[in-house]
Amino acid sequence: MHKYIIHPDTHSKLASQTEDCFLFEDKSKLRIHNGTPILFSIDSIFNEEDVIIARKTTQDSAHLDTSNIKNFIRRKLLPSLCNDFNIDKRYDELSTLLSERSIVLIIGVGEKAAYYKNKFSHCVVITSDVHNEFKPDYIFDGHYIPFSDNCFDMVLAAQVIEHTINPWKFCQELQRVTKIGGLLQIEAPQTFPYHAEPYDFFRFTYTGMRSLFPQCAVIHTEITEGNASMVAVTISNYLINTSSKRLIRSSWLFITRILLGWLKYLDKLQALPNRRTVSMPKGYAFTFKKDTVQRKPIELLNEFYELKR
Repeated sequence: MHKYIIHPDTHSKLASQTEDCFLFEDKSKLRIHNGTPILFSIDSIFNEEDVIIARKTTQDSAHLDTSNIKNFIRRKLLPSLCNDFNIDKRYDELSTLLSERSIVLIIGVGEKAAYYKNKFSHCVVITSDVHNEFKPDYIFDGHYIPFSDNCFDMVLAAQVIEHTINPWKFCQELQRVTKIGGLLQIEAPQTFPYHAEPYDFFRFTYTGMRSLFPQCAVIHTEITEGNASMVAVTISNYLINTSSKRLIRSSWLFITRILLGWLKYLDKLQALPNRRTVSMPKGYAFTFKKDTVQRKPIELLNEFYELKR
C-alpha cells in the first residue's frame, strides 16, 4: 500500500522510507514507531508524542484483560445488554461483493484486526487507528487520511464516526479514498451513553447518517441493535450513575445485566429499518456504494419516505 501513501497535510507522495521514518517528495517526513507509521496531520486532535509514550486516548487494551476479576465477570459471566446479532452474516455478505485481492481499509480497527482479516480473507486488509494499543498497520486520524484518491475497494468504519470531532470532514475523506463503484460500510450508534471520554462527539439518526454521504447510493441498511437494547442500556446506565461509589455502581451493573439482558432478543424481530423502528434504536449499519452522483439535500431527505411503515 505504500505506493498510495501521501502526506496528510501536503498530499505529497511517499518517496522512500527508513527504519524510523517515511520521507515524502516535498522533503517532509513522518515517524515510524516500533514498526508502525504515525501519519497524523498537524491539525489533528491526536499527536505523535501520545503514541510514543503510550498515553491512553480512545481505547485502553487493559479492558480486555480477563485476569482482572472485574473484567472477567463483566466480559465472561454477565449477559450483555445488547448484541449485534447479524454482524457475521452482514460481513459475510459484504465479502461476496468484493473480488479477489480487493483492497479494504479498516478505520478504527481496535482489537478486531484478526476478525476483519478472517472475514475478508481473500482481500488485502489494511488496518488503522489513532493509537497503537492493538498494533494496527497505520496510525492516522480519519479526518486526514494519508492515502491518495480512489484507492480502496471498500472502507469500513464501525463505531468510529461518533468519535470524530468533524464528521462531515471525516465522511468526505472516506468518500475521497474509496474507488468509484467501491463500498463504504458505516456503523454507528443513535442512542448510547457517553463513552471513550472525551473523544465522544455525536450521535446519528437515520436521515442524519444518510446526509453525510451525498456521493453514494444506499445499497443496504440495518438496525444493529434496536429499541429494546436501547431501553436496557438506558435503564442500566441511569441506575449505575445514581452513585459515585464503586460498590453501588458495580452492584447495579450486576443487577441490570441479570434482569435486563434478555431484552436484546426482542430486537431480532425488527432488524430492518422502517418509520417506526428508526425512532430510537441503539445503532445502525449502512452499506453505501460510491457513484459520485451529486445529490441535493432534498433528494437525500426524500429517500426516507421510501421506508415502509
